Amino acid sequence: MNWYDWVTLAIMATVVVVQAIRGSKTAAGLIMFEAAGGVIAAAAATALAPGLAGATHVSEYTVLFVLFIVFLVLAFLLAHMLFAMTGLSFQSLDGVLSLFFGLVLAWAVAHMFLRIMIGSVEGDGAQAIADSPVAREVFQFRTWNALLRLLFKAKASDVNPDLG
Repeated sequence: MNWYDWVTLAIMATVVVVQAIRGSKTAAGLIMFEAAGGVIAAAAATALAPGLAGATHVSEYTVLFVLFIVFLVLAFLLAHMLFAMTGLSFQSLDGVLSLFFGLVLAWAVAHMFLRIMIGSVEGDGAQAIADSPVAREVFQFRTWNALLRLLFKAKASDVNPDLG
């Protein structure tokens, strides 16, 4: 593993721990709204960056970084407004759900970090980052997909014993 793998893991661990602590002290509803906002901010920045970079003649990954930060701030403000209106809490599950929603936000932030890193580096360096174990997991969801394949295979073999 290289330095960018460790930085990515540190970013993810920090976001998860901070969100889990915040959620257990307030409510998981706020963390849920922030996680949804983080995912939407990442998707919106990714979709809008190429066009805006072409229009402004600025590096696409600089625009991507700025858009992600701006959208993330707006998403957090909206999350706080939504939480203030709803006061959503899952009572005794707030701690566990905050951990899960923190992981969702951490994944979105790590994805954007790696996307910007890969885009900023040219040549073999970009491919080395993309081929690293953490980047493959963040971009391709390998563990998640393997788990789902296993579960669907187990479900299919329960329904039809010939598939096992």
